[in-house]
Amino acid sequence: MMRTIVTLGLALAVLAGLGLALSQQIPAPKPDRAKILGTWTLDIDAGETTITLTLVLQEAEGKLVGKISEPNGMFTDSPLSNIEFDGENLAYDINVPSPPDGSVKVWKTQLKIGADTAEGAIANADLAMTATVTGKRTGK
Repeated sequence: MMRTIVTLGLALAVLAGLGLALSQQIPAPKPDRAKILGTWTLDIDAGETTITLTLVLQEAEGKLVGKISEPNGMFTDSPLSNIEFDGENLAYDINVPSPPDGSVKVWKTQLKIGADTAEGAIANADLAMTATVTGKRTGK
């Protein structure tokens, strides 16, 4: 009887170890980047005014790359950094000239992506500012 219990215990331990090993070898599915690739128009609610930005997201060499522009010439084709997309949420940083003095500051953006729509926030820690962002994809 004791031998059966020990054998059963060893068998369960081996199965548990095998299950753990297999679960570590199976990578998580990658999010569908097609959901975010293309050109986006983003509107930032800056209180008394709305700032419109153009965001372009592409895939290059298996990585997400992007750039952002402001149509009035304050900045053009500023590259995105720290881009992350989990299938539903897009996050990235941009270094762009910022009011009031035009010095370059890091703005962190977090967007929830829907069917060709985006909503979220953009924030700058140095200025202690956060603004609401809404957007739509205008081209794929």
